[in-house]
Parts: sequence; structure tokens; C-alpha cells
Amino acid sequence: MNNYKDLALYDIQSAKANYEFGLWNKVGRECQQACEKYVKHYLQENHLLTEELERTHNLKKLIKVIPNYDKKMYKDLSIVGDYYFETNYPGDNFIILDREMADEAMDITNAFVSYIDNLASCK
Repeated sequence: MNNYKDLALYDIQSAKANYEFGLWNKVGRECQQACEKYVKHYLQENHLLTEELERTHNLKKLIKVIPNYDKKMYKDLSIVGDYYFETNYPGDNFIILDREMADEAMDITNAFVSYIDNLASCK
């Protein structure tokens, strides 16, 4: 499991487990992490992952590296993009997710994984 893809899939399983317990903030956090790792997996496989990109958590920055990236997917990722920090650390930007927001995060994550898998199969 020592690669981005497997860790992303593990994060998705963790999101599903947290969902079962109604831990909505944890669902959002795990979805952000899954998307981040899945896009880094794609970038790494296509020799596009730089040292700078490997250190970033910014999903919008990461997806922009994909040639002809999907603009709708970019917009959707902006929803879950900040969930790692905004649901995990106290401060002015702290948010509390509800079930509807967790559902949306799960839907976006699943769609993003399918999007990346489709890109990989079209190479």
C-alpha cells in the first residue's frame, strides 16, 4: 500500500466507515485526502508530478496540471478542496459538515476517481 493510488483507495474506505458513524467532518477530510492522492497518482504515472506539486494539498493546482483538464471537475474539486484544513483544525475558517455535504463530498470523490481512471485508460 506504499503508493498514492492504494492510499487514496484506503482513504475512500475510511470515508465510508466514518459515514456509517455520522462523522461528517471526517468524511470530508478523507474525501479531500483521497482526491489529492488520486490526482498525485495520475500525475506521477504520467511523469507530471514535481517536487513542488508533491508538497501541495491544493486540488485546483493539482488538476490544472492534467492536460485539457475537465472544468466541471475543477469546480467540483473546489468544494472538497479545503475540507482537510477547514474540517480538521480550529480557526476562523472552521466548518461543520452535515450529511448533505458529506454526500456531496463522497459523490465528488467517486466521480473524480472515475474521471482519473478514464484518463488513464485513454492513454
